[in-house]
Amino acid sequence: MVDLKKLVRASLMAAVAASAVGGVATAQLAPVLQTARQGTTEGAQTQSRIDQLDDQRTDIELEYRALLDQIESQRLFVEQQQVFIRSQEAEKGSLQTQIDRVENIQRDLSPMMREMVQNLEQFVNLDLPFRLDGENGRLRRIERLYELIDDPEVSPAERYRVILNAYDIEASYGRSLNSYDEEVLEDGIPVNVTVLQIGRIAMIRKYPDGRMTMRHIHSSDWVALPGSYETNVTRAIRIAQEVTTPSVFLAPLPGPAVAQ
Repeated sequence: MVDLKKLVRASLMAAVAASAVGGVATAQLAPVLQTARQGTTEGAQTQSRIDQLDDQRTDIELEYRALLDQIESQRLFVEQQQVFIRSQEAEKGSLQTQIDRVENIQRDLSPMMREMVQNLEQFVNLDLPFRLDGENGRLRRIERLYELIDDPEVSPAERYRVILNAYDIEASYGRSLNSYDEEVLEDGIPVNVTVLQIGRIAMIRKYPDGRMTMRHIHSSDWVALPGSYETNVTRAIRIAQEVTTPSVFLAPLPGPAVAQ
């Protein structure tokens, strides 16, 4: 029969020994576990730092790409501005050329306009002597043209326009039938007559006493007209004065000049 007291004592001794060995193992394992826990914590911190750096790198990369896009956009803008500046420089050069040309034209325009007025004056002096005098007469119009071309307050364009208008008026006389009253001297005595102007072909004067004289383009003399023309001349005068409707009338017009 087993001795119970010995068995209990042996069990207690075994337990005490096991407890002593466990305490020694635990004491040796604690630093290892502490080191492991510290390593885990540091690893987590390191990973967090790595994640932060990665995020920063991503932000820096995005900012860098954005700056590259801005630089490219600015480069394209600068190129466009350079093209625009070259275009403006070319247009500036063209405008300067035109300005120089205008200045040359203006310098040459004044003598040309004076010559135009002189030619018009010569033409009027050689033409039939109709509507010469008076405020609205042809000679007074030419005097005003000379005053105009010497007026510095009037622009060259306006001078040229007025001169061309005077030419148009003279041209219209050759296509028109006109009648007007004027005063002529007969034996030194002023007499009011009615003048019939038939284009630039002939002029007929009708006197208060019924007499008529005519001057045509090929002559500088006034010649008497037969009384047989009085009805036609009177009708023509009434047509020119717009008193009656236009109709056919007979006029003693000259024939064509024979070339010498």
